[in-house]
Amino acid sequence: MTRREALLTLLCAVCLAVMPGCSNDELMVGGENGPVSHHERALVFSVDEESQTAEVRILELPDKVVLPQGQTDADVRGTASFSDWGNDALPEVGDDVILTWIGDPSDELSFPIKVYDWEPTVSFYESLGDAREVRLPASMLRFFSQTAEELVADFEGDSELALAARADGEDLVLTFTELQLANYRADVEQSLDGSVTSLLESEDVSAMEVSDDHASVAITASPALLDKPLLVGQAFMAVPGMCATLQAIDGTTDWHVKITVIDAEKNVEVARVTLPDESVTITAESWAEAVAE
Repeated sequence: MTRREALLTLLCAVCLAVMPGCSNDELMVGGENGPVSHHERALVFSVDEESQTAEVRILELPDKVVLPQGQTDADVRGTASFSDWGNDALPEVGDDVILTWIGDPSDELSFPIKVYDWEPTVSFYESLGDAREVRLPASMLRFFSQTAEELVADFEGDSELALAARADGEDLVLTFTELQLANYRADVEQSLDGSVTSLLESEDVSAMEVSDDHASVAITASPALLDKPLLVGQAFMAVPGMCATLQAIDGTTDWHVKITVIDAEKNVEVARVTLPDESVTITAESWAEAVAE
């Protein structure tokens, strides 16, 4: 499985939850068109300690601002000023942060913005009780032929995959909002359904069952399946991998997927293996021997 294929099981949609206003009474909502409290997720590109400013790119626009034609969130860059609010510490280059600032709705894309407060994105969501962690254990990453460090690098290059990704030993720990996690699950389930459908459309697979707890997969097929690498990859890598990921989403730390292969013509069990503890090599010869017994 390639790194990109492994990441298919890690996809999620990013959507910012409704945020609370700041606590300073003078800076609260001042009327229908008055100053409002904004909470923007941003990536810090550079920091100037002398001027107390930081160059940032807005990662999300939760206030439903309509961007100029042809622009995307990636185009929204500017200077965030921390000087007027007396922050003792500035964010660092590369930080993924939530900026709180006060202004009119029309000022959303105006820079520089004067920051009222800021904190790391994950900490912000944790304070709302809306940060959820998913641990992908080292055994699962080895099944994907990936390492935690490689996948962390991939996540750092695309802020839309999760709030944060970090290596914890050889494990990968992902942090999502509650809604992100729901969308993450939906994406994995959709990919799993797509792989099962694709296999069932093949003349070499007559039946395929995935248990509700995603702990077992039964494949009824003909030995000709072994001559088609793409289908073999879907059956023995993609499907079990997505089942393992769904177990991780449910909080399972000791994942297992039992795979049973059944000969379509003789209805005889050809092979049985429980991942990741066991391994088995299925060949045309071993298939023929199992059917002949």
